Amino acid sequence: MTDYSDLLAAAQQDPSSADFHALRMAYTRSDRYRPYTQQKGLITALDTALRTSDLDTALDVAKQLLAANYLDIEAHMAAAYVYTMQENVEMAKHHQLFANGLIKAILRSGTGRDPDAAFIVIDIPEEYTIMRLLGLEPSSQKLLNYQGQWIDMMEVHARDAGDDATAFKLYFNIDLPRAWLSRRMDAHNAAAQEEDSP
Repeated sequence: MTDYSDLLAAAQQDPSSADFHALRMAYTRSDRYRPYTQQKGLITALDTALRTSDLDTALDVAKQLLAANYLDIEAHMAAAYVYTMQENVEMAKHHQLFANGLIKAILRSGTGRDPDAAFIVIDIPEEYTIMRLLGLEPSSQKLLNYQGQWIDMMEVHARDAGDDATAFKLYFNIDLPRAWLSRRMDAHNAAAQEEDSP
């Protein structure tokens, strides 16, 4: 089984030939995987910088997000945009290839139209990235345990369809982040029991 660090280094060297599904799965097995650790301050700063066209700040924040998690799709898209605006073609291409590879890995994991073919995500923000890129707006969410799998069921509609938009369901498999959370809770409970033991 290939180490995440090795796969990441190879993908960074040549994203055009990377196996992004294997990279994503290796990441979830690594000690760097932290699906419920969200950099909310940085995400807000990035959004503000992009909205105000503060490209230098946006790039700096995107780099910080990628330092924490190089599989952050939104950070790659932001970096690609900034580098495009700065006419740095090589770096813009690198980050766009990375973003595209990560997005395609999710879209190829299923159709998203039923629980058996749910999109496989490695953290919850990926759900909202995919919905946004598909031009969809969520109206409600429900957590399902479907045949032993944890599924986020999203009621969605086309963003630009107006009030008459037909709603439908989109499904995301969240087994990977849930398993990480379960392992963390088990470790915490085991440590607590040791402390309480005479």
